[in-house]
Amino acid sequence: MNDFCQALTEKNTTKLLNAPKSDIHNHSVKGCNKAWLEERLNHKFPDTPDRFDGLDGMQKWFTGSIKPYCTGAEGIILRWEGAFAEAKRNNIVRLVMNFGPDEIELVGGMKSFERIITDFYYKNCPDTRFEPEISYISSCDVDREKGRIEEYISSGFFKSIDVCGGENIRPFEDFIPLYKKAEKYHLVKKMHVGESGSAEDVRRAVEVLGLSEIHHGINAANSKEVMRFLVENGIQLNVCPSSNVMLGYADSYKEHPIKILYENGVKLTINTDDLLIFDSSIENEYFLLYEAGTLSAKQLDEIRMNGLKG
Repeated sequence: MNDFCQALTEKNTTKLLNAPKSDIHNHSVKGCNKAWLEERLNHKFPDTPDRFDGLDGMQKWFTGSIKPYCTGAEGIILRWEGAFAEAKRNNIVRLVMNFGPDEIELVGGMKSFERIITDFYYKNCPDTRFEPEISYISSCDVDREKGRIEEYISSGFFKSIDVCGGENIRPFEDFIPLYKKAEKYHLVKKMHVGESGSAEDVRRAVEVLGLSEIHHGINAANSKEVMRFLVENGIQLNVCPSSNVMLGYADSYKEHPIKILYENGVKLTINTDDLLIFDSSIENEYFLLYEAGTLSAKQLDEIRMNGLKG
């Protein structure tokens, strides 16, 4: 039994923190540890609710309880710093963190943004495999964004592209111009889909946009056919258990769809999504699934290794 499995069976948090892990579904502006931010701001935030009323409820809580204390460019930069500090604390050896165009512009454009992020990276976790991801909100003005995406991705800084912020806002086909630009620069193509949307949405997103990874995708568990499609095409799902449970998209950790997905051979990773909101860092995500009996230590270790391989 390796150290990671022993850490789970022994309930040894220190040993689990020391085990190499990945976090490849991480929203940068919400990726820091709440306790770290409280210490930096000398302010105690409210306890995170057990459940949110969907994405709208989550955003309402964040904008009312946390964001007012770390707003604007200064607040975003502080939260970015905290996200890299968390990667160091938790021995994250592969980190995929997403950033939006509006955040880039808020700190002065691409050159300034790269300098800030690279500085935090080298100061906190220089040995981590860091893969920045550019992320677009599903309600964005695609015509506007397709005209300026190359200024963000042409330097090679970004390694992948994502669309997030609510499903079924517009047809998948609307995003083809962005994904075509991403393909030109060899970015890995991903999308948030199949958390509130259907299994069929997962398949269509892959087919229409040429995705190789899905952020969430848990409702693929409702269709044997779609799960088989994912396996046959080598599509990875980057799952965030606490996010799914606390937003009401999974009934509990014990009944989380990750079990069905694993048993049907779908490639999976476990991630934090929005650590600052859900207040469950990556080692705790593994503990929660293990303690609930959802997956064994060996199965969770296999999933951990998926994230490390890339």
